[in-house]
Amino acid sequence: MIEFAFEAARLRGARLYVVHAWQEPSPLGLGPGEIGLVNGPEQADEWLGLLDAVIKVWRDKYPEVEVVGTVAADRARSVLVRAATGASLLVVGRRTTGRPAGPRTGPVTHGAGRHAGCPEAVVPHE
Repeated sequence: MIEFAFEAARLRGARLYVVHAWQEPSPLGLGPGEIGLVNGPEQADEWLGLLDAVIKVWRDKYPEVEVVGTVAADRARSVLVRAATGASLLVVGRRTTGRPAGPRTGPVTHGAGRHAGCPEAVVPHE
């Protein structure tokens, strides 16, 4: 999915926005060593650092693509719809499953596709 997004941005000569949504965890749901042990801006900085680490290899592979990484404390669908405002393409992933029947996209991908104001590419991944 990430490679698809970088390649689409390269072909379009477009800036690529990579977004990650997170929600404040409930204190009851935290496990040992979870990122939720910090709060507010510190947690956002932690997620942004993780996002930057994940996309670093792709930045190196596609140096001609301008990349803006951002994180937001909100529901994933809402973050994606806002991020798609004014975009030429929204790239989202869907997990591949071994199930022969059932939904092929999850609620975030489905909801973002219905409410984004631009074309959407749904890229299967494992």
